[in-house]
Amino acid sequence: MIFAAAQCLAPAAVADEPPLAPSIQKHELKHSLQGNVTSVDAVQNPGQTRVNLNPAHAIANFIDLPPVSGKAQSARVEPVVFRAWLEKAHPDFVLKGSATDASAIVEVAGQWDKADKTLTKLQLPFQRVKSRDLSPELLANTKVLIINCAGNIKRDRLQSIRDFVKNGGYLLTTDWALDNMLVQTFPGYIAWNKGVNKRDIYDAEYLAPDPVLAVNTVRSAFWKLDSASHLIRVLKPDAVHVLITSRQLAGEDPDKAGVLAVIFPFGRGYVLHMVGHFDNNAKIAVGNFLPDSAPAIGISLRQAIASNFIVAGMTGKRLPY
Repeated sequence: MIFAAAQCLAPAAVADEPPLAPSIQKHELKHSLQGNVTSVDAVQNPGQTRVNLNPAHAIANFIDLPPVSGKAQSARVEPVVFRAWLEKAHPDFVLKGSATDASAIVEVAGQWDKADKTLTKLQLPFQRVKSRDLSPELLANTKVLIINCAGNIKRDRLQSIRDFVKNGGYLLTTDWALDNMLVQTFPGYIAWNKGVNKRDIYDAEYLAPDPVLAVNTVRSAFWKLDSASHLIRVLKPDAVHVLITSRQLAGEDPDKAGVLAVIFPFGRGYVLHMVGHFDNNAKIAVGNFLPDSAPAIGISLRQAIASNFIVAGMTGKRLPY
């Protein structure tokens, strides 16, 4: 992405803009601690499964690797590898043909990230729309909403997104969508701390892997960032859960945190935000080059986590947050 100051500023509010819904009240999310197992007693959607946070050894196909070192090698990863990863991670989901309704996944076209490329490689049907098409009617049958970087969405569409999550939807946002729409839609959770990355590839560590998002992933891997990615500041640590951090990025981060991915519950739904993109984002625009593939799983850690989140939304699986 080309860094442009105008694109990094949140849209200014004007007098006749519709107000956003009030923040979710504390009584709607009750956190309980049971030893080392964390659970969230959120309002459940019918048919949803509640999941507890378990030790890493109980997570299907999770590989507890030591921290990565050296330089990441760009690899040519064919679409068949993405589909194979999905089949291994979620065999029942694939076997039952759960992903057949394109309206269940809605991708909002972005300027920089291209989630449709990864969704196509995973062979997940989806509907691609422009931001102006977002409406309660469009989202009525949607389970997963993906908003690509740069996330430039007009304020009058934000209420539909907020209501979608509150009513049980799963929202995935990437990179500049943080400052361009996420902080306005869910104020007080996370924000851009005005920091940006200085290089392309960083080390990444999965802090507390859970049995939903960590399926068929690794503890440590490389993580590709595009130019001038927006770094995350956590404003509400009791609700926002940091999934992935980077020691290398922490050295450049104004907050010295190096956060790469976070998740938080909102109403009956969830928001997953990643620094970086869901697309391959290789410097070579043609072909299937992936700059940060994790050899143990084939695809990248960032793509694996996002894909697990999408499947959870498609199947109505609750997350342990």
